[in-house]
Amino acid sequence: MSVEEALAIVDTVIKPERLNAVQELVLRQCWSGQTYQEIADGSGYDADYIRVVGSRLWHILSEVFGEKITKNNIRSVIRERLREVELEELPEV
Repeated sequence: MSVEEALAIVDTVIKPERLNAVQELVLRQCWSGQTYQEIADGSGYDADYIRVVGSRLWHILSEVFGEKITKNNIRSVIRERLREVELEELPEV
């Protein structure tokens, strides 16, 4: 699954809200395995600010997905959610 697919799923589940630019940056970079410090170094933001944005983002996503989301499990949670949606769309046999 690509980060673009993950962002599309997140956009769908948090509607009518949307991720702001920094939240999207954090999600994209955490998806690729970067630490908050690496995100800060590459973006020009302060590392503490990136940590706060990340913490709030995981809290928002935890509420909408109904389970604890962290930067370490976001990939597996979104993959599982996609599988659930795909199974729901399969025709009954």
